[in-house]
Amino acid sequence: MKNLRRHMYNVAVLSRKLGSRYGLTGKEMKCLGMAAGFHDVGKKFISSSILFRKGKLTPGEYEIIKMHPVIGADILRKDGFDPAVVEAVKHHHERWDGTGYPDGLKGEEIPLYSRIISIADAYDAMVSGRPYREPVASFKAVNEIFRCSGTQFDPELVKLFLTIQKEDELVCSR
Repeated sequence: MKNLRRHMYNVAVLSRKLGSRYGLTGKEMKCLGMAAGFHDVGKKFISSSILFRKGKLTPGEYEIIKMHPVIGADILRKDGFDPAVVEAVKHHHERWDGTGYPDGLKGEEIPLYSRIISIADAYDAMVSGRPYREPVASFKAVNEIFRCSGTQFDPELVKLFLTIQKEDELVCSR
């Protein structure tokens, strides 16, 4: 779980950087930071034997993993978090082309905070590695995000992400 905490922190830092570049201010930045910092809180209720499995997940295990955004959103809703934070956590695995989960939202149907978090989440997951794969170099992660612009990620946010990457080294880069 230590790696999960570090991942959520890294995603929060990068999301806030992207949100600031987008022009979010005040309450929006606070909500984005909260949502990014708690985006994977639902994973705490998924069996570690599934979360940290080194081999390929079974279809049933993958369905369980796909529940973590809903579980996390339910926890935050019950704890009285801002509805924008709750929705951002719930939808951080939606994809620009509508093939994500849990609701298959598409394009701007996906909350802005979720679209921002999804880029930061993917970047940190790639550069930090996972039990089933080694980390990749920052430039490879950036190339993958660029490649997935317009399918997985909001193309306008990807442009901002690339600008940030060009201007300075990302906090989470390796």
